[in-house]
Amino acid sequence: MENTSEYKTKGSNNVTRLYSQNHVNNDIMKPKEQEDGDMEHEMYTKTEIDLKLDKISSDTQHGFEKVDLKFDQLRTEIRDGFENVGIRMEKMFSDFKLEQRKEKAENNKWLIALTIGTILSIIGIIVSIIAILAQK
Repeated sequence: MENTSEYKTKGSNNVTRLYSQNHVNNDIMKPKEQEDGDMEHEMYTKTEIDLKLDKISSDTQHGFEKVDLKFDQLRTEIRDGFENVGIRMEKMFSDFKLEQRKEKAENNKWLIALTIGTILSIIGIIVSIIAILAQK
């Protein structure tokens, strides 16, 4: 059991080793010989590495461009929303002003009619007073 792993720590008497079936079958860590063999098969040339890094860089740049585009769309939607609110408020204000003008015109007509009625009443009272005084 001592030879199942070549990685040992100093003072290994304080370390509890796990000897599960996976560990014995080298499922968690590969032996050094197997790792060295895998490295020989996974060699990349400088151009391959550069191409992979360029692809990662372009993917990252493309992702940032997509995020920037989304923020621009969001900014546009917010700006349009505020413009729409402004337009609606202006329309409401102009409707309110128009309603006030109509109400003022109606009030003026009512005031003119009231004034004419009052004048006619005063004239009637004066005529009655003159008629009474003329009889005496």
